[in-house]
Amino acid sequence: MKSIKGVACGLLLSSSLLYSQVDIDGEIRLRFEYFNNMNEKYYGTHPKIGKSNDSYLLTRLRLGFTYQFDEQWKAKISLQDTRALGWGFDNSDWYNKEFGQEHNPQRDYLELHQTYLQYQNKNITASIGRQKIAYGDNRVFGPGEWKNSGKWVWDAVKISLKEESNFLDFFYGRTMLHDPNKLSLEHRHGYYGGGIYGHYAYRKTAAIEPIFAYKQNEKSNEIYIALESYYMGLRLYDTDLYGYFYDMTYLKSFGDYSKLDKTTVDIDGVGVHVDGGYHLKSLKIKVGLGYTYASGDNPKTSKRETFDGAFGASDKYYGRLNLMAWSNLKDYELFTVIKPMSKTKVKIEYHRFYAVEPSNKWKSYTITSMQNDHYGDEIDIVTTYQYHQNINLMLGLSYFNSGDFIEEASTKNSFITSNNAYGVFTQFQYKF
Repeated sequence: MKSIKGVACGLLLSSSLLYSQVDIDGEIRLRFEYFNNMNEKYYGTHPKIGKSNDSYLLTRLRLGFTYQFDEQWKAKISLQDTRALGWGFDNSDWYNKEFGQEHNPQRDYLELHQTYLQYQNKNITASIGRQKIAYGDNRVFGPGEWKNSGKWVWDAVKISLKEESNFLDFFYGRTMLHDPNKLSLEHRHGYYGGGIYGHYAYRKTAAIEPIFAYKQNEKSNEIYIALESYYMGLRLYDTDLYGYFYDMTYLKSFGDYSKLDKTTVDIDGVGVHVDGGYHLKSLKIKVGLGYTYASGDNPKTSKRETFDGAFGASDKYYGRLNLMAWSNLKDYELFTVIKPMSKTKVKIEYHRFYAVEPSNKWKSYTITSMQNDHYGDEIDIVTTYQYHQNINLMLGLSYFNSGDFIEEASTKNSFITSNNAYGVFTQFQYKF
């Protein structure tokens, strides 16, 4: 009986492999970046680490194989190699105090990328393994793909329930850390976490999306003893309401934060984003206004009120120089998107940035007793050209005019100067 079962299983496996479909995908991305009077960690002409005028080439190579065993089962295996040539940082500069090891956003030397097993039918998709988890506009859950290595990569289990265009997803797992000198399977993960994300379309162009997220790190480290944070919120948007558009996200954070002195405080943060505007369709122009808020920690209260953005990407939302994140921030934005040709898109943004609590952390600095709150103003121009179905080209220019916050900070920290800053990038991307 056992031999019969073994033969049957062997025949089933052989037939599955015989009739399986193998697809190959990949990416070659090259991006040159230049920053003047700033770098990835520090601002001004006298950075503590790195160069104040930093120019480098980012390379990202990805190759993946997807095995479609039958109509319901498939497996994916992929690798990536990311490098930063001429970058003003060593790998050791990215030692992370929260995780006790290097966590580098730009370098992964021949690393395992998306690798998972997936089952799918008409209404259910279940996957287990290494995967990207992204929803909505990527503000709450997003891979952070602008970073060379990707900001958030998960080893997780995810289940998606779908009915037409509506879905409800559940996932739980651990976030990957990026140590270029070690394969990720050989070292620890970052956070344990999970979430629930729904999507209900009440119009063809509009939807409501309930959000829940969970983040935990119970390994004592150089910053805190333990972190257990929850997030609950909602996204509501319409991309075309008689020519108008809007997009609103609200997220509340709560939980427990155990400090190094063994006292535990409540987490009580808020993150908000609202934007809206109008499509001038005859001119192929979209104009809009935006406002982003993220609470900072009020030193007069016992709670921890700094909002940390959950598992979202921040690379393109709060200025393209990446001086700001969805934390301790007020961002007033004016933007326009122009499509002068079918394959060309130009986005122009103006941001005015303020700190909610000036003495909270900004970039790699924490400066006590700050009085001024205006970080500064940034103008960004990004042009995208779809040269070919598989080839995308980008050019970006950014200029930051420092405000009174940075002027005051430069008098209290010798590694900060109040100079203005600018950046340039150009990118080539080929996907197949």
